[in-house]
Amino acid sequence: MKSRELLTVIVLALGITGAMLPGRKNDSIALNEREMLQEMLLETNYVSVDELAHLLISGDPSIQLIDVRPASEFKDPLPRAINIPIDSIFTENYAYLFDQFIKKNVIYGLDDELATQVWMIMKQQGFKNNYLLKGGLNEWNDLILDPPLPPQTASKDEFDLYEKRMASRQFFTGAKSLPKIEFTPIAPIQGRKKKKVQGGCS
Repeated sequence: MKSRELLTVIVLALGITGAMLPGRKNDSIALNEREMLQEMLLETNYVSVDELAHLLISGDPSIQLIDVRPASEFKDPLPRAINIPIDSIFTENYAYLFDQFIKKNVIYGLDDELATQVWMIMKQQGFKNNYLLKGGLNEWNDLILDPPLPPQTASKDEFDLYEKRMASRQFFTGAKSLPKIEFTPIAPIQGRKKKKVQGGCS
């Protein structure tokens, strides 16, 4: 997301908060937009799909996945995810889940937009341990469930990351592993040596 898009989401999140909390004055739900934007640009509020895959594979019990898509769109969720649609986040059944210190909430939607709105609302409420899955389900599907093969010119680190993603794909889908791709550095093309000019000026 670009800075302008982030600010748009911030304003939208403020509007949603005001609508959900009609008894509170606007002054009491004001956010420091610059501070919020800085945190998002530094990406300290994000969990990457690779980090999440590692946490799920290792069976980390502290992770709680919250899918904020509408109930009608709650299809093919992430493992262990619970569905809390954005219009239900302040109901008795769900509000407490966002305000606790034991679990690390990872909020996600199809992309970043809806989850970001929920994260900002929770941030404004002073709730801790809420994070965003960067790129949402789209990035999970693109990078973990169907990782792209690096180009031949890619670095060893990129090939190593691809191997990890392929292992994650096998874990989450049960798909057969593909033959391991060895990293082969491409030697630089050598230029032709210039022939020395024979003789000289007479």
